[in-house]
Amino acid sequence: MQPADGDYVPESEFWNRVPESCRDRLQRVARRLTVEAGETVFLQGDRFRGPYVIDKGIFKIYQLNEAGKEAILNFFFPGSIIAALPMLKTMPVYPASCEAVRDGAVIYIPVDECVSLMQKHPELKQCFQEDFVSNAEFFKNKTTLLMLHTTEERVIFFLEALGAADREVYLNIPKNQVALYLGVSAEAFSRAFTALKKQGRITENDGYVRLLEPQ
Repeated sequence: MQPADGDYVPESEFWNRVPESCRDRLQRVARRLTVEAGETVFLQGDRFRGPYVIDKGIFKIYQLNEAGKEAILNFFFPGSIIAALPMLKTMPVYPASCEAVRDGAVIYIPVDECVSLMQKHPELKQCFQEDFVSNAEFFKNKTTLLMLHTTEERVIFFLEALGAADREVYLNIPKNQVALYLGVSAEAFSRAFTALKKQGRITENDGYVRLLEPQ
């Protein structure tokens, strides 16, 4: 990861959620880092240094099982806070790994400075807690997804979670990564996606996907 121009990004959507009472102080200690696709932000078991906020790009949180196989827990998009849990629960290490799926940038917030500010400004802690609760719902959805039997059902569930039932969404995630998240092979995902398009359940145009009601 490389430091980006400037130490922070005032126009980032994240700062709009930070209470004004501590926004300037948090911006002074935050650092914006550019990340290339495939580059690791942190690894499971690394010493916890602080949370990150996605400013640009797509990132995945994953764990490795005993056999060394990757299990993607979720994808995160601009505005999302990554690794708020270790800070809120005073955990010494990151419980999972984070990697860039697309080129992007993150805002790194050192844990000591962030905790100090949360002690002085409880409303900042509430900001991180609210984001964690929102992310927890996604992890709950992953458990539900894995209970679905067919790949087509999993694809539909995934697109619903992205909001594709309400609007066109830009599916800028490599299909092999989506397949890993769904717990299926890339070939099975491709077959299911194609079948759903033929059934009229999915429309796709230049990467934009929309989920339609069954006819």
